[in-house]
Amino acid sequence: MIVPVWLVGYQLLGPVYGKQVLGGAAPWGVVVSGFTAGLVAGAALALMWKPRQVGVVVCAGTGSMAVPLAAMAAAVPLPVLVVATGVAGTGLAVSMTVWASLVQERIPADRLSRTLSYSTLGQILPVPFGYLFAGPAAQLFGLRTTLATGALIITAAAVVPLAIAQVRGSASYRRRPWMPTGP
Repeated sequence: MIVPVWLVGYQLLGPVYGKQVLGGAAPWGVVVSGFTAGLVAGAALALMWKPRQVGVVVCAGTGSMAVPLAAMAAAVPLPVLVVATGVAGTGLAVSMTVWASLVQERIPADRLSRTLSYSTLGQILPVPFGYLFAGPAAQLFGLRTTLATGALIITAAAVVPLAIAQVRGSASYRRRPWMPTGP
């Protein structure tokens, strides 16, 4: 649910917001640069950090993707929006890295590719439908309301899994019976 909402809000409606509110492509380019800087920072952080509560980290990281949509909905000044997208980029990079590590650690090697294929399919299958309905939604409800709704959906989708004790308590880097024990 998070991927299609994020793509609709940031990649599809973001440039519209850039044109209508920020004044064109140049300020939107600065916003996108903030996101990219966040991705680089998050990747560097993920190289050095091995979190204990991976479920919480993954949920928080994916939840950070609501921040730029909420910032656009609130029509914050450009520097604040750049920081918001940087936060989202950092959260996304950390979340993706931690999640990928956890999946590779927990799923047996003979099932990993199929598991990742189903996961990817589930994430991208709804994207065309989101693109299809985003324009009419923004037209009907307004751009800022549509972005605010997207921020709420992402936040809910990131918070709801934390109601499950296994998600809150999931720790990474546990050795599984099918994993090699090393040299």
